[in-house]
Amino acid sequence: MSFDIFRLVRLAFAGAVAGFFIFLIFNPAIAREEAVGREFFFEGDMAAQLMNALVSAFVHMLVLSGAFSVMLGGMLVLADEYNSAPKRVAIRMGIVCASGAFAGAIAGVVAQFLYIVINLLTLGLGQIAARGIGWAAMGAGAGVCVGYVLGGWKRARMSTLGGFIGGLGGGLVFDAVAWVSHGGSASRFVGFILIGLLTGAAVALVEDLTKQSWVTVLSGPKEGRSFILTKPITTIGRNEMADIPLFADPNVAKDHARLLLQGPDVMVQSASNTTVSVNGAQTQYAQLQPWDVIGVGRWSLRFHQKASRQQMAYIAQPLPDLTSAQYKPTYSPVNRTVSVPAAAVVTGQLALVAVSGPHMNQRFGFGPGTVRIGRETGCGILLAQDTVVSRNHAEVAWNTTSWTIRDLQSRNGLWVNGVRVTEHVLAVGDQIGVGQSWLRVEQL
Repeated sequence: MSFDIFRLVRLAFAGAVAGFFIFLIFNPAIAREEAVGREFFFEGDMAAQLMNALVSAFVHMLVLSGAFSVMLGGMLVLADEYNSAPKRVAIRMGIVCASGAFAGAIAGVVAQFLYIVINLLTLGLGQIAARGIGWAAMGAGAGVCVGYVLGGWKRARMSTLGGFIGGLGGGLVFDAVAWVSHGGSASRFVGFILIGLLTGAAVALVEDLTKQSWVTVLSGPKEGRSFILTKPITTIGRNEMADIPLFADPNVAKDHARLLLQGPDVMVQSASNTTVSVNGAQTQYAQLQPWDVIGVGRWSLRFHQKASRQQMAYIAQPLPDLTSAQYKPTYSPVNRTVSVPAAAVVTGQLALVAVSGPHMNQRFGFGPGTVRIGRETGCGILLAQDTVVSRNHAEVAWNTTSWTIRDLQSRNGLWVNGVRVTEHVLAVGDQIGVGQSWLRVEQL
């Protein structure tokens, strides 16, 4: 499956920065308390002193967790919206910070309660576990707000789990860091940064592992960025608050199109006065299949689903009888892949037929040798009208027994039968995806 390592690094770094700022804000007060020391139960009403100590501990965690959630949530949204319009970033950060303060405060109270209960039940021996579970609650409090703002309740569940895992991991190593550094400011410095880093990384990791459907931008300023589809309706357009914002193109309306989640299916629907394209064909409403390319103005987005969804979408096609003189292949202008083994190419004569995209129905035939696919003049398979294809995207080579296709470090990758590859031995019936185009393999 596709995994956005760049996003994981961004969110991990943002979490670490949030932990650093939390350290700067809270460490001076904690250090002063450590220097002065807390003395309880020496004289007076012991019950009152115990109550005061408990109230102080709960208030401290409420404030710390609330601030941690605000800082972490704000930094994660900033990292996720790093190339969005300032107004959009400001609004989303404001929402996540406001909700994060509330959720974080509740998480802090829960964290302190769990910490006290576990310590009492284990007579202090379970302090490491208690701290880990307490910080896990705080991480979950930050994660739920980020997920909801970015993608609704379904994504909130995903990011809550990520925040819980990250907080748990950071909390469990906090005491280990304190033991190595002999406690004090050094342990808090490393601990807060590590908790933020692990929480940010875990949010990104869990969302990637649990996502079902998503689209990836193939061209434009947001090239390579993925948008996870978790809401019943995902909006696309020039509107600053659209779920998938596409700016700098006058051909894109403010509310241009929507992606509709209908059970396992995803539909694309354009607004009443606009159109979108799917694999180069204009449409106002269509069901998407994995690897379809959605065109919105000058923007191109590739639709993805997990393997289990892809298998449901494949349409079985009968294997052509290549020995028959009457064989005349026909092609559908939509992306489909065969679900049965195709006959191997056994001669040095090969043809690629564009079955979708700007060059649909164009046929490229060639003999033994090496042929390049791309937009640059001189390519044997010239796809000049497909702006998503790299200048030198891939090459097809004959090695005396078979044809092999190789990716030439293209911008948007090489796909064969819906799977991204760097090299693949071709067979008749294979479908090659480059840019917005799909090329079907046929013998001459």
